[in-house]
Amino acid sequence: MTQNGRIISKLFRTSVVSIIAAAIAAMLGIVIDGIVIGRYLGDDSMASYSLVTPLVNLTTAFSGILTTGAQVICAQHLGAGKVRRARRAFSMCMLMTIVISAILIIGILLLRDQIGVFLGAKNDAVLKLSSDYMLGMVFSIPSVLLLFEFNSLMRLDGDANRVIVAVAVMTVLDIAGDLLNVFVFKLGMFGMGLTTSISYFVALVIMLLHFTKKNIIFRFSLRDLRTKDILDILGTGSSSAVGSASVMVRNTVMNHIMASTAQATVAVAALGVLSTLVTFTSAVMIGIGMTCAMLAGMILGEQDRSAAHSLVSITLKVVLVVGGVLTVVLFVFAHPIASIFGSDMSQDRIELSATGIRMYSISLILSGINNAFVNYSQGMRRMITANLFCFLQNMLFAILPALALAGVLGTNAVWLSYLFSEGLTFTVIIISAAVRKRGLPIKLSDYLFLKEPFGAPEDKLYEASVSGASDVPEISAAIGEFCVRQGADDSTAQTLRMFVEETCDNIIRYGFSDKKKHSIDLRLIRNDDGWTIRFRDNCRLFDPTEWAGENIEDNSEPDTGIKKIYSCAKSVDYLNTLDLNILTIRI
Repeated sequence: MTQNGRIISKLFRTSVVSIIAAAIAAMLGIVIDGIVIGRYLGDDSMASYSLVTPLVNLTTAFSGILTTGAQVICAQHLGAGKVRRARRAFSMCMLMTIVISAILIIGILLLRDQIGVFLGAKNDAVLKLSSDYMLGMVFSIPSVLLLFEFNSLMRLDGDANRVIVAVAVMTVLDIAGDLLNVFVFKLGMFGMGLTTSISYFVALVIMLLHFTKKNIIFRFSLRDLRTKDILDILGTGSSSAVGSASVMVRNTVMNHIMASTAQATVAVAALGVLSTLVTFTSAVMIGIGMTCAMLAGMILGEQDRSAAHSLVSITLKVVLVVGGVLTVVLFVFAHPIASIFGSDMSQDRIELSATGIRMYSISLILSGINNAFVNYSQGMRRMITANLFCFLQNMLFAILPALALAGVLGTNAVWLSYLFSEGLTFTVIIISAAVRKRGLPIKLSDYLFLKEPFGAPEDKLYEASVSGASDVPEISAAIGEFCVRQGADDSTAQTLRMFVEETCDNIIRYGFSDKKKHSIDLRLIRNDDGWTIRFRDNCRLFDPTEWAGENIEDNSEPDTGIKKIYSCAKSVDYLNTLDLNILTIRI
């Protein structure tokens, strides 16, 4: 038996793999385009690809707003047992996605050339290529937005494997389409964008098949929609908007800095190579961050402080491991990686790109930590904190050093801006924690950034984790002692003790029967007007309310704790989300 929160750590580890994979694959269309363009279409095409990157950032900005906003709000409502409100938020998110996609498509189709000039196209050849690429990829926008949204929401709805299948199919189609475009159809940059649009659309069709299933949480409906949900989604997703918009501005500024150097076209193309790698590594960190934000939203709904501590702990551990591996790989293999994007005719670009990759790699661990705190704060609805960290990390602390040093260091000023932005942002996070604590933040609990009051007071709360039947007697005895300390009479204490013991026994008997390792996180709270009991387990689907309904009329054991509790309960709520069974009883 350990402190409550064991399931959160295990759930994070199992969720983050699929979410990272889906996030990477969802961005692979852009990465694959960059590799094929760099190898086969030349420096002008690679420069045009780099110039369009801020527009891609704009699309992901809207995606980030909707995805994080909907994911956090839905998770929070589900954590609080409000399934209907979660469905309502989902429907509003889908409606907003359709409207935003239509506006972006129309705007890009009408203003491609003007957008290209604004993004830094310096000659007619690069401008034409940029315009062609935008024309081909513009139709991928609805699919890109929805794929990111479904990546999180389908995890909440227990269908994470479908996301992996969809993005795997998308990746194969995109690679095949890009190669056919280069060697067979020869449609240039328009063809590169078009194959991306087609592959994303096929992936979206696979994802939409989820909604033909029965017993799913999320279904689209225009009924009961509320304008307030729009504001909630936009407000909660605002830090993603700040982040993506800041990256768009940063990339635009960096493109202009590179274009002003002596090696203008090569420098912009080299930045395009690094931007492609940043897209990939960011997808990894985004996957970690999305997992953290999703679980933080659920924890916020449950008001579970110890689970928040467990979440921050496991998130930082994963960041250190994943970020460390990426740092070593990029630093050691910078030159071979840069060579993937260019032929023997582009040695200047390869050398310049390799330098940028090495400098960028040094910032990766700090980037992961900063991104984790942004997403965690977002999930906890600490929007001012999340927005501040995001703005500093992705724009202010990157642009100012680059502009200040560009005249002295040239292209190196852009490469170093990544390290400056992450190091300075990390310092601000520490300072923020110190201000909240009014002292030196040494413990992990100093970095939870919770809005107080949060959760039940410690003296009114009992929590534990159960990993097997041998833990139940000890917990049962501890429950009885806790109830007595809270002023419960002997009958109430005995009934609560029996109920917890019998419910745990039933979950273990039916839920642990697949012989896999499982846990039950238990919380008992003494409220002013009664008691709240929550069981959370990661077993196979098992609804205790159905079991109780089938067995409650059994008169062979008239005085069981389960019967007594169910008969006097104010509410009994069951929910299956994130492959967790969550039972909450208020008496």
